[in-house]
Amino acid sequence: MKKTADLSSDLVVVKGSATVAFDKVGNEAVSPVTIRPDRDSTLTFKISSAFRRRFRQCAFEADIKLNELLIQALDAWEEKHGVKNQSSRG
Repeated sequence: MKKTADLSSDLVVVKGSATVAFDKVGNEAVSPVTIRPDRDSTLTFKISSAFRRRFRQCAFEADIKLNELLIQALDAWEEKHGVKNQSSRG
């Protein structure tokens, strides 16, 4: 028979209000990691396999990272469409 894990109330949170839980190392609690919105963050979306291949090939040929290609592409789009860049690249 399969064993099921006991779920406690601190395992379930409302989306968007999650924090990193305390972890135990020996008997000492480890402080939670603070998530800083001003730092780099992950951008996730679905694209076709052909576009992914094309995007990666362009970055490879230009000898730049994927995120730098994305930044340059957005910068070029904003310039082409006369959109003022409102964020810093920090």
